[in-house]
Amino acid sequence: HLPWLPLEARGPFPPPADGSPPPPRAVIHQHRLCTVNAAARAQGLEPGMSTATALSLCPGLQQLQRDEAAEAGFVQLLALALSCYTPQVVLRPDAVLLEVSGSLRLFGGLPGLAARLRRSLQQVGAHVRIGMAPTAAAAWLLARVVAPGAKPGRARTLPAAHQLLDGLPLPPVLQSLALPPRLAELLQGIGCHTLADVRALPRTGLQRRGGAALQAALDRAYGDAPDPQVWFEPPLQFELACELVHRADDAAMLVFAAQRLVQPLAGWLSRQWLAAARCTLWLQHESSGRQARAPTPVRLAMGEPTRDAAQLLLLLRERLQRTELPAPVYGLRLQLDEAVALAGHEGRLALAAADGQLADTDPLAVSALVDRLSARLGPERVNRLQLQDDHRPERAMQAAPALQAARSQPRPAARPRSTASTTPSTAAVPPVPTRPTWLLPQPLPLAEQGGRPVHGGPLVLRTRAERIESGWFDEALICRDYHVAEGRDHRLRWVFRERRQTADGEPASAWSSSWYLHGLFG
Repeated sequence: HLPWLPLEARGPFPPPADGSPPPPRAVIHQHRLCTVNAAARAQGLEPGMSTATALSLCPGLQQLQRDEAAEAGFVQLLALALSCYTPQVVLRPDAVLLEVSGSLRLFGGLPGLAARLRRSLQQVGAHVRIGMAPTAAAAWLLARVVAPGAKPGRARTLPAAHQLLDGLPLPPVLQSLALPPRLAELLQGIGCHTLADVRALPRTGLQRRGGAALQAALDRAYGDAPDPQVWFEPPLQFELACELVHRADDAAMLVFAAQRLVQPLAGWLSRQWLAAARCTLWLQHESSGRQARAPTPVRLAMGEPTRDAAQLLLLLRERLQRTELPAPVYGLRLQLDEAVALAGHEGRLALAAADGQLADTDPLAVSALVDRLSARLGPERVNRLQLQDDHRPERAMQAAPALQAARSQPRPAARPRSTASTTPSTAAVPPVPTRPTWLLPQPLPLAEQGGRPVHGGPLVLRTRAERIESGWFDEALICRDYHVAEGRDHRLRWVFRERRQTADGEPASAWSSSWYLHGLFG
């Protein structure tokens, strides 16, 4: 249940930059206070108070007109944000119902699910009261009707829910059900103060006196009558806008407002079994005179598609801090440009290491790091090595932007898990290549001592010669014999000797006596 819905739908309200408490705010409807925040309540303002009386008690009150369309949009925003926990979501004018019986095991039971729900709701700036019951109507009543200072009722079984419902006070229940006031006067006149008192009355007598609607609502809440629900259907394309109450001049305010848009995106992606590959945050600017300023796009391109709200928000923060605002921002619009199918979270994958053992690594964490660095430094400054179809070492790898390289490479298929043995066979592991990834820009000529190359002392050749002869097709012929050499410091070098060439460019039979250092092993 959203007790502050009229106020929160007009947000988000960033905290003051100087760390002071938020100012008193109130939503006005028909010249009366509809909802007030904690600062206004501390100065004696209450819902239902006239605007004139409120201003006499609090002259600095910030007044906001009620916007019912914004309230409906905020409820739908919450439904999108919470769709990552269950696809069975129901919208109410001031509440969201979730059927979570199929999600409890996935999220660690009710305590774990409730903690995740509160964190997600905090990201979008919603203060809620969470009730729980085996029926939708009972959960809604337990969340909406709460005694002052008490917590919302929560029950996992139907008898426990009956006990909690029986103790609910009658006036707020009738007000929540929007029943006529004369029915409340009638029931109070005959001594009914709780729902237990109403259920003890004869059904036929209560029906004759206009209580049929109340009885039908109680039957649904107590599980005595069916209560079919209409599930929320998300839009086919994700595009969500947010209007700022105050104009934003720096990245911190924009990041705070973007939280309200990122969490619904993550929920929409989970509901559709998709992951975001590219999205754009459009910054709406104030008009300058008679000319409207074009919105500023902040584009995100993920190396590894993701639907993690924390990762998306972190990338947006990095990009917004590097974006120069041509004018103050008064609105945001988040648009999903490209999404890929992702039928689940890969989690941590066990990859075969060089020694044949299983190395516990997290490729998603590496991809997240690449995305953060690309967002902070720029995508053109974060490169990834790509193999090329060329045997010449200096041309066998090429640096390409990491995000572009990740999208161009196909995603590897998951290996089936063996049930016979938990240790993979070493025969299935490819041999370690004797090629270093650290190559010098140009081969370094080395001195020679006793027929051996010298680099910080004489080197010892640890491998047989590996001959590389290629490049005849582009007039850049090489013919070299490579060795892995070890120095006194026990570091491994990659050295070679090159065959002399004749006048016509063909390699001669004799080898030059010069040694070259081409690479270093880590």
